[in-house]
Amino acid sequence: MFVHSCQAMRQAEQTAIGREGVSSASLMQCAIDHAVDVLRRDVLFADVVRRFPCAVVYVGKGNNAGDAIGIAHALGFRRTLLRCAETVEMMSPEARHRLELVPSGCLVISRERPQIGAEGALFIDGLLGSGARGELRQEYAILVQELNSLRASSPRSITLAVDIPTGLQADTGAKSEFSVRADATLAIGCVKPGMLVDGAEDLVGRILCVPLPEADPGESDLCVADEGLLQLLPRRAYSCFKNCAGRVRILAGSPGLIGAACMASEAALHAGAGLVELYCPRSIYSILAVKAAPEVMVHGVQNISEVPQQGAQALLVGPGLGPLQKKEAEAIQELWRAVDCPVVLDADALNAIAAHGLSLPQQAILTPHPGEMRRLFPGSVELSRTQTALQFAIENSCTLLLKGARSIVTDGVSMCYNSSGGPFMATGGQGDVLAGVVAALAAAGLSCFHAAALGAYLCGRAAEQVWAYRGFPQSVPSTSLLPYLTAAV
Repeated sequence: MFVHSCQAMRQAEQTAIGREGVSSASLMQCAIDHAVDVLRRDVLFADVVRRFPCAVVYVGKGNNAGDAIGIAHALGFRRTLLRCAETVEMMSPEARHRLELVPSGCLVISRERPQIGAEGALFIDGLLGSGARGELRQEYAILVQELNSLRASSPRSITLAVDIPTGLQADTGAKSEFSVRADATLAIGCVKPGMLVDGAEDLVGRILCVPLPEADPGESDLCVADEGLLQLLPRRAYSCFKNCAGRVRILAGSPGLIGAACMASEAALHAGAGLVELYCPRSIYSILAVKAAPEVMVHGVQNISEVPQQGAQALLVGPGLGPLQKKEAEAIQELWRAVDCPVVLDADALNAIAAHGLSLPQQAILTPHPGEMRRLFPGSVELSRTQTALQFAIENSCTLLLKGARSIVTDGVSMCYNSSGGPFMATGGQGDVLAGVVAALAAAGLSCFHAAALGAYLCGRAAEQVWAYRGFPQSVPSTSLLPYLTAAV
């Protein structure tokens, strides 16, 4: 989904309403229908009606209130509590119309703080939409504090923001003194720039992209990865065999860091690579030969010069290599500069670049976490994550996947933010899995930018599926993603 300003989205809506047969009310109905479709397919919201006895909807007076009321009703809640910042009479005509559509007895306007039981509730933030500006008025601030307090005291509950969390400025990302902390936000029609600034992720939560083709603001160079990226995967011919499905060559592993090599190579398999070759130090060959997936071809080498320079469609260097001496680093540099395929550089390969000033290959995909990024680009401490990623990619003519709560992918021209995954992925080894997936996608023929963007999205999707299957635990071990990568695709 593309990123656009509030003005661009508003213009698209006005253009749509100007067409014959399209009204503000009918456009609201389309937005509600699309939003509910997304929620019913999402791992966290698919069964909210069964999990929670009620929905508590917080509304103001604008059309955002109508969206929130309509979504709660369309999901099928038999009991919805409405907490209003304004009187019903002050609501927009479209919002009042949504209220009238809710059957009598299904919705109760509550004038007191709701009592939420141990089973929790779904909280829906429809207080203010993306057009809101300035500090919150007192009546809105009180309800925001109440919503956040109920969420904090009810661990099973979920907060869903409609379009933008109340208190967060849609275009700038400026935060009010009081802002809703959502677990997920429905981005209707487009993602607003303010949702992507540093620090906004703790208010926005997961971004659920809701297409609104009836009022489409068009394309831009800035996007958020969603399931539409799957269209980039090439359809295999019926006659396809392993040698035309992508050969991935991996240089990884060292004593004490064997798991990284295993996870990266197996991830490449599950992401569709036809052949995966794992080159490791000879000292750990006997262990990796047994521990790696049976399909992985393991080779022990004494020197980097023994690693073939030709024959692979993607090269991955770094997971678990350990600290590299200057001569070792320079030998690896000679390898990646000699190959004629995309090169994914992760973990200790990145540390070697920072420590020894190595030059990058022509088709480089770098996958640093924030600590590695600071070592690669010390000046980044003065910049935002977006500025850091863009400036580094431009200066080094590479594709950068800057990992984090909202991973950023850029090649210096286009930029994509990942929408999948969550804090349950804060476990060791996730980067090794990601590197293997990106390498497999690059070997399949995707551009470096698209391989990185789709790789980040698929790993997040796989983690979401594990998270749901295991009952939404605090964390998801990295190895548990591996069998779910295929399902994510």
